[in-house]
Amino acid sequence: MEAYEFIEEHKKLVTHFGQWPSFHDAEVHCLSLHRPAKTTSGGNIPSLELQLRGWVLKQEVSETGFYKLHGDAVIHFQFDGIFDLKIEGFNNQNVLSSMNLEVVNDPSMAGSSVLQVELAHCYEFEASFKARAARIISVTPYA
Repeated sequence: MEAYEFIEEHKKLVTHFGQWPSFHDAEVHCLSLHRPAKTTSGGNIPSLELQLRGWVLKQEVSETGFYKLHGDAVIHFQFDGIFDLKIEGFNNQNVLSSMNLEVVNDPSMAGSSVLQVELAHCYEFEASFKARAARIISVTPYA
């Protein structure tokens, strides 16, 4: 299994781009933290919503000399049951060099897997966290 397959509705993104993108030069448009959901025992489940503007670059160059952005879109992710959250350098642009995903074992719940997410920095901003569940809410063409 590819790590991105851990994300529910990942096919929305693969269908839109024709592949899973690396998110190289993607921009974080929105990052918000919530705790609205409840566990069966009444506790809160921390969640992180992330909206990234991303695209796929191919070897195609525009008439102005820049690489063409294929599938330019804003992708809205939701990550539930987050922990080990680290955020640094949030600024006016928040460009990533990549979004790295890995499925790892959850030490607090033997036998369970979680998604480890790294938003690798390109300019100041970077973040990492683990999530017990993830899904793509929407893929919206960038206007």
